[in-house]
Amino acid sequence: MTKHDFIFSNKISDRVTRHLVFWIVFGLTFTIQSFGDPLGGFFNKDLILRALESAICFLPFCIISVYVISYVLFPLFLKKKKYAAFIAGFLLLVAWGVWINYYATVLFFKLTAIHTFTREQKLMVDYNFVWSAIVAGGVALGIKLAKNWYQQQNENLLLAKQKATTELKLLKTRIHPDFLFGTLDDIYKKINSGSQKSPLMIMKLSEMLSYLLYESDEDLVPLERELAATNDFISISKLAIADHPISLKMIGNTNDKFIAPLLLLTTLQNSFSILFADKTGKLKTGVTISVEDTLLMVSLSLEYENKISHHLKLLKSFVETEQRRLNLLYPENNCVLGLSHHENHAELNLIISLNSKDVLAENSSGDILKKEFYEAV
Repeated sequence: MTKHDFIFSNKISDRVTRHLVFWIVFGLTFTIQSFGDPLGGFFNKDLILRALESAICFLPFCIISVYVISYVLFPLFLKKKKYAAFIAGFLLLVAWGVWINYYATVLFFKLTAIHTFTREQKLMVDYNFVWSAIVAGGVALGIKLAKNWYQQQNENLLLAKQKATTELKLLKTRIHPDFLFGTLDDIYKKINSGSQKSPLMIMKLSEMLSYLLYESDEDLVPLERELAATNDFISISKLAIADHPISLKMIGNTNDKFIAPLLLLTTLQNSFSILFADKTGKLKTGVTISVEDTLLMVSLSLEYENKISHHLKLLKSFVETEQRRLNLLYPENNCVLGLSHHENHAELNLIISLNSKDVLAENSSGDILKKEFYEAV
């Protein structure tokens, strides 16, 4: 049995063990505090015998008090804010304790053969042990509330982490509705016009959506799979935006390289949604993707028919916003996005730090540890 199971498990065997340990500790404490004055002989045989007799006589109501408070008064009345009923039940418990402990006190003095105590002194002993029992019930209830509070905090923490993870996935996997609806509309128009491009657009869109929906749940994916989805996206964009020529060039070795899913695809999608929102003027776009060691470098070359001064503010704002998004969603990839421009030409440059198989293995082991932590909680 682990420490966590001992404290939090709801198995019958674990619960019984917890209760036994509590009563053993409480019983020993109750017995030891009845030894009397340690300076007068802590290990005196008569004192030890009297302490054991005290435990035999007065522990039964302590047990009754603990379970009545923890499993009757608290859940049925106090937890439901039925304060009047709780006070009435509490007073009834005290009265019951006085009655039970009166006979326990008589038994105790018979066992110890003490006849010098008056009736008032016996009642005082009775009341003292009643309140000891009430205190025991309060301590047990406090332990139970502390355990419940700790479990609730862990549950809230787990829910918060799950919510954050879900929101993060939604942010990463978000596909611009304008792109999706626009593509579907273009496919519909091309099908109606009998265009031979419609089957290619359908195939590219289905492959990209398959990647978005079924292959992007991992922390890292092979770089070639991300580049394939990016190629599908640009192919669809080329077919959908015929007025704006788009070229794509890929250079470098992608073997044994891994990347956070949708990092590159979403960034290009965001940039395209900004660049092609303006229908005025013709824009020539060239995308160059190169891989060198552990770096992925993406260059988005933009050539306008006219001067781009009226587009610069929009591009600069996009770079700032997109850089913040990349830092938030992909802090481990050290993504850097920059902008350079002159006259009718601008260039967006993105540098991404790639991962290797070793990093993938470390992430996988981290996921296992995270899963074990969640299960333990």
